Amino acid sequence: MADPRPAHVHRIRVRPVDCDRRGVVHASRYPIFFEAAMVETVRSMLGSYRELEKHGVEFAVAETSVRYLGEAGFDDMMRINVRVRTLGSTTMTLGFEAEVDGTPVAVGWTRYTACGTPEPRHTPIPDELRRALEQRTRTTRNGHITTTTTKRP
Repeated sequence: MADPRPAHVHRIRVRPVDCDRRGVVHASRYPIFFEAAMVETVRSMLGSYRELEKHGVEFAVAETSVRYLGEAGFDDMMRINVRVRTLGSTTMTLGFEAEVDGTPVAVGWTRYTACGTPEPRHTPIPDELRRALEQRTRTTRNGHITTTTTKRP
């Protein structure tokens, strides 16, 4: 059974710029929130996102999907749980679950491709990040990658 605990938790306070005229988070903001959560996930694993750049790598969004489940509004504290869904040699897919006060407001996923810098070509995910991602994933008998079992603090 998959461990329900996230690889990383990112929190963000909803600002006026994130909201529509009704004071509700605009649908276009969730991919931005998820991108911030990805950067913080990498930072939590490597100490800094710039560590990727030192390896000549950056992540480009290849595909994304968002399902809207509820509403978040101005000044809400949003919690985004990040989970490693798949891990390939040059790609990774992260899943995101956004909630406010325990109520789900959006779920989604993004597939990232590791690209070389400054030349944008597919490149392997650096070993240091791969090891950190693998520590937070486990492969089930049917080959699917799920989050690891780690002790909660």
